[in-house]
Amino acid sequence: MIGTFLVDAPAVTGEQAVTNLWKALIKAFSNIWTDIIGGNMPNVVNFFATYWFFLLGVIIGLFLVAFKMFEKLMPGR
Repeated sequence: MIGTFLVDAPAVTGEQAVTNLWKALIKAFSNIWTDIIGGNMPNVVNFFATYWFFLLGVIIGLFLVAFKMFEKLMPGR
C-alpha cells in the first residue's frame, strides 16, 4: 500500500489520499476481526493485553501524523 501510494503521489488528490487511508485502516481492522472470528481470540487478546499501552501510543501517533499530512493536501488550505 505505501509503495503504491508513493508511486502515485503526484496524481493523488487530498480527497483520494484520505479515502485510501480509510480503506487501508478498514482492511487492517477487518483482518484483525477475521483472526478473532477464526479462533485466534486468545492470541489476539494476549497480544493487546500485553502491549496495549504501546499500541495505543502508536495508533494515536499515526492518526495525528496522517491527518496533519492529509490536512495540508485538502483544498482551501
